[in-house]
Amino acid sequence: MKRIIITAELIEEEEGGYTVYCPELDIYTQGDDIEDAISNLKEAAELHIEELGIENLRFKEIKRREIQLVV
Repeated sequence: MKRIIITAELIEEEEGGYTVYCPELDIYTQGDDIEDAISNLKEAAELHIEELGIENLRFKEIKRREIQLVV
């Protein structure tokens, strides 16, 4: 087994719940709360990697910057 680290970007939705995005694997999912969303992301990531094959996994390099806008 190989241990990998992925990012969970959480977005609180106005109607309730959270959308969560993993930029390294380019997958989205959602959940009723943060814990549910993260759990669903773990499951989605594991299924994605299982389908793709760990040997074919290529992480995208993620560069994050906070950008300030004046509006």
